[in-house]
Amino acid sequence: MNLLQRIGQEPLIFGHRGVPDETPENTVSSFQKAVELGLDGVELDARLCKSGELVVFHDDRVDKLPGGSGHVADLSYDDLKRLDAGIRCGERFRAEKIPLLEEVLETLSGKMIVNIELKSRSIRDDGLERKVVALVGKMSLQSSVILSSFNPFSIHRVTKLDPDLKIGLLFSDDQPIHLRKAWATHFFGIDGVHPRYPLVTAGLIEKARKKNWFVNTWTVDDNALARRLFDAGVAVVITNHPRQMFGALKTHRENP
Repeated sequence: MNLLQRIGQEPLIFGHRGVPDETPENTVSSFQKAVELGLDGVELDARLCKSGELVVFHDDRVDKLPGGSGHVADLSYDDLKRLDAGIRCGERFRAEKIPLLEEVLETLSGKMIVNIELKSRSIRDDGLERKVVALVGKMSLQSSVILSSFNPFSIHRVTKLDPDLKIGLLFSDDQPIHLRKAWATHFFGIDGVHPRYPLVTAGLIEKARKKNWFVNTWTVDDNALARRLFDAGVAVVITNHPRQMFGALKTHRENP
């Protein structure tokens, strides 16, 4: 089943890094909760650690974790898996670890759409895109995965590795004008744009329609705002409160 065909056919709710208001973000428990809730999809963050594994973790550094210090890129996976990624959300999550991307994809495989944000700031190729594309191919998940990044060079590398994968360019209102205006889309093809919600304008929606792009926006935590965005033409809303947002959307679907 090609889950990506749902995009643009109906409004979709994605959990931001899983279900972060109930579980530790970007952990296996959080993605298991997303499956339990029956969400349409999730967004997560993938980066390389020093020993070459693909890990799911948002920040450049692990300093916010108990006993953590340093950049993810400077730590081996043996170092990372010793850290407690769950205790901040309570004792019952004490055993949660920073997961491998492959573990997470096994949890979500075929159950929902997975938006993998490629955490790369480099102009130069560090191997992140190659490893992610290879993993998606090995697991035959091309029909349920979107790859996105703030880094246009990262997106360009993906298009060279596998032009059939769905890709989206992330941008935000706190970026320089050439990035927040997504000028990079003039130089390579994409399938969607992923603006932070204040950048969703009638002009952007119209441009997306003309280019046949989907519009996925983040991070929307208000139900009324989500409905306005869907009415404007947004395909996917990414939220920190997926249970309440998904419940409201289901009610709206059943009682339009």
